[in-house]
Amino acid sequence: MTTTDAARGYDPYAADLRADPQPVYSWLREDAPVYQNPDKGFFALSRFADVLEVLHDWSTFSSAQGITLEGLPPDIQPEMITMDPPRHSDLRSIVKRAFTPRAVAALEPRVHAIARALVADLDPDGFDLVADVAGQVPSAVIAEVLGVPVSDRPLFRGWIEVLIRRKPDEPETITAARAASAELSEYLAAQIAARRPETTDDLIGFAVQVADESGAMDDEELLGFVRLLLVAGNETTINLIGNAFLELGRHPDERARVVADATLVGPAIEEVLRYSSPVPQLCRVTTADVARHGVTIPAGSQVVMVFAAANRDPREFTDPDRFDVGRRIDRHLAFGHGIHHCLGAALARLQARAAVEAVIDRFPDYVLADEPVEWLPSGHARGPVRLAARAR
Repeated sequence: MTTTDAARGYDPYAADLRADPQPVYSWLREDAPVYQNPDKGFFALSRFADVLEVLHDWSTFSSAQGITLEGLPPDIQPEMITMDPPRHSDLRSIVKRAFTPRAVAALEPRVHAIARALVADLDPDGFDLVADVAGQVPSAVIAEVLGVPVSDRPLFRGWIEVLIRRKPDEPETITAARAASAELSEYLAAQIAARRPETTDDLIGFAVQVADESGAMDDEELLGFVRLLLVAGNETTINLIGNAFLELGRHPDERARVVADATLVGPAIEEVLRYSSPVPQLCRVTTADVARHGVTIPAGSQVVMVFAAANRDPREFTDPDRFDVGRRIDRHLAFGHGIHHCLGAALARLQARAAVEAVIDRFPDYVLADEPVEWLPSGHARGPVRLAARAR
């Protein structure tokens, strides 16, 4: 996409934005820091400081009407991610106990074992880093964490794929997503009910026990919490890992640094999160008029926080368009910030490190196929659909 194309506007669901969104993001940051889409009416903020402010000002920028341009579906269970305080604070204080550093550290040996086993089965002559690794590690881990049977993984993977492909201007995708949403909720409700007679030693069992003993969550909120873990714990992590394989493959000199120094795996994952954010944008709705950069955003407006643009803002990062696995990153917005900072961030990072370590240990010089990358057809998730590769 050229600068001329960029000047035509910003639509997060536009197909031509997926392959190379950075020209549009650069134009937004420099020429239209408060942009209004003429067709859909939403506003977009793209500078790091502006997006950070939105994330921390929940009273002005509310999540309660949904966090995507489609808004809040009428038939979805209440989820923390679409709540404001005080209810958000009440629920988060309960469930965050499942994601303490100690709890995540306890999972580390199993996560690494899952990644190594998957990579060990790859054929050196040809494999798909998304289908065979990035798409498998999170599904296996979240299934074990939640206590979902291994045989059911393809079911919820299918539901999630339909959910993330919805587009506000394509009614058929909304209809399909609502049908998948209903099936997923029915499945999870059955999983919850199965744990009521006897609590199990998994995250669903933990949530059921906390909800029943404390009375702090009603059944709909409990279902919403489990659902959020399953959906968020899969797709965003899959895209993070897929983007990591893609960028390390595209930047072999940087990958060589990671191969030579294992302590750079963690920083490399942070650079992938900044450089190729797996969640490029999310929304809030204003509760009052807001003035920014000479533009007034009226109350009741949808405001898109363009994380992927903010994470390459030269006001925050030096030489932001350079992929540097040794870059010192004090903060980025890939996991959000403030009260809605991703609860599962540490687990996502662990899975990404395990997957990258397993692949570069066996295939330090893997070669990506010389073909255009097919990107996930979604406005609020970005990652490769497939990533053909082989050993050198």
